[in-house]
Amino acid sequence: MKKHMLKLMILFLCGLTVMSCKKESDLSNADEIQLDDISLNFNNGAQSQLLEIPIKEKSNDWHIYSPSQDTWLTQEIIPGRSSIYVYVDGNTSGEARSSYIVIRSKNYTQKINVQQDSEGGINLSQTYVPVRYLNSTSTVSINNYDELTDISVSAEEGTQDWLSILTENDKINLNVKINDLTSAREALITVTAKRKISGETVTSFINLYQGRGGMTPYVIDIPDFSTSNVYKVMDGTKQVAQITKEFLRSVGLVNAQAIVIYPVENDIVALNKGYVAQIILENKDLTDATFTYQTPITAIHGGTVSFDIANNKISGYVAGTEANPVAKVYMPGDVGMGPEEVPGSKTTTVEPHLIVDVRGTERNEYPIVKIGAQYWMGKNLNTVYYNSNKSFAAIPTNIMSNTQVPNYSVYTFVNGASTDPNALLYRERYGLYYSYLTIGGFADNAQAGVSAENDVIADNISPQGWIVPSVEEALSLKAYIGTMARLRKFIDYSTGQQIYPVAGRTDDNITGFAAPNGSYRNGNTSWAGLGNPNGAWYLTRSLKDANNVKIIHMNDVLNGGSAMTRNYSIRSLNTTSIQTSDN
Repeated sequence: MKKHMLKLMILFLCGLTVMSCKKESDLSNADEIQLDDISLNFNNGAQSQLLEIPIKEKSNDWHIYSPSQDTWLTQEIIPGRSSIYVYVDGNTSGEARSSYIVIRSKNYTQKINVQQDSEGGINLSQTYVPVRYLNSTSTVSINNYDELTDISVSAEEGTQDWLSILTENDKINLNVKINDLTSAREALITVTAKRKISGETVTSFINLYQGRGGMTPYVIDIPDFSTSNVYKVMDGTKQVAQITKEFLRSVGLVNAQAIVIYPVENDIVALNKGYVAQIILENKDLTDATFTYQTPITAIHGGTVSFDIANNKISGYVAGTEANPVAKVYMPGDVGMGPEEVPGSKTTTVEPHLIVDVRGTERNEYPIVKIGAQYWMGKNLNTVYYNSNKSFAAIPTNIMSNTQVPNYSVYTFVNGASTDPNALLYRERYGLYYSYLTIGGFADNAQAGVSAENDVIADNISPQGWIVPSVEEALSLKAYIGTMARLRKFIDYSTGQQIYPVAGRTDDNITGFAAPNGSYRNGNTSWAGLGNPNGAWYLTRSLKDANNVKIIHMNDVLNGGSAMTRNYSIRSLNTTSIQTSDN
């Protein structure tokens, strides 16, 4: 009997052991329950979303993790519930971003994948497309194609008989038929898509402009730019185009010195229809972080460029596909220039565009340089007469009454009217140096009507159609070129060798502004050293305070002001001498 009871107890204990082992095994498998991932997609704005998590245990027992470096992503649990708020900050980084949140509760793991879209919609290579009146094709690229889906392109009603559109991946091909009309025609093209991350529908537009038929076709030879950086293309006495050697800069688009041709009609230069015949020097770093320029070795000539005049910036640029610089350009109409011969093209003459300034007994000629949508004098002002606003009266030297503040001077000579051979040499090299009040020919600030910061003095000294810039116009220049050093042409006049910049930097004077390292007059016998890397200082019309004026120098635009007792150089800016349009 005892043996029988012992056997039963042993069997019972073994059974308990087996059951215990089975439960431990089951629990071990249950520890790794990975729930299906949850995906959240946000647009670029700051926002939140409430999630119900399929975990039986309430949030009080949750353990939550997300990468500490992703500070834009936060979360908040709701106590006593299986819920969580997910928050994202606004995304201004310019790129889409992603992260995750992991929730652990006992034997459950829940992963939440979070993606946030970048700011922006559809990024097109150009939104204004000018094409010639002949049969032609132009291509617009969708730069952020990988961020989009469900792309659709359509043209407005009434254009189907002359415009057809073919979309191939990131390329939008616009095919136009010949325009027999004597008026230009336009089409508004709508591009719609969905953002892959947020699912939002976004829209962009392309304005297509086809030049009119019936215009006289011209053939143009590119000049050598030995006299000016701006040339006129003439049909007899009528200007039909403008050719510039200029600096094209738009971060992410172009960073190059180029030769550009703009059509001219009724003496108005169309800055939205530029043909880039040649890229002379290019910097492949479109972020503008480096300063090395070289002759291009790829097919990049023959592109197009357009400008936003009000904001002094490039509004559109498309690189060309010509392997060689275009030296002979055919202009079939107001748009559509290129190297392809157009039968019956009329020969043109090309002449330098100069400022011819005749006052009193003197005659000065100044080259012109285009920088962005602005046109500047290509040499420093060099006149001893006021302009027509003061009947071309001679400017008094003022050296007898106040040698500390002469109205104008020459490098190392307080008397700006000196005929010493060195004075004449320096005047030709650097131009004259003027006091702030001499811009208007006033005796003091009260007479000039300036007292508060950014008041501007009247200009009675610049050539007709030109003006001493305000500080706002100078800052616009700085914004376009990126760094003021691109204005300077600093050389050792005894050797002809470049002084600045340091070795390896090749953007000195890439703008063509050609500012010489000409110093400024700091006192009766004191002149700033020519070896200073700033090297050139220019007046603006803008006052800083009772004793200071805002100026331009080769490192910055001095919004903080500089002493009014000094004499500085002047470079005037176009106002009405060259008329432009961007529409």
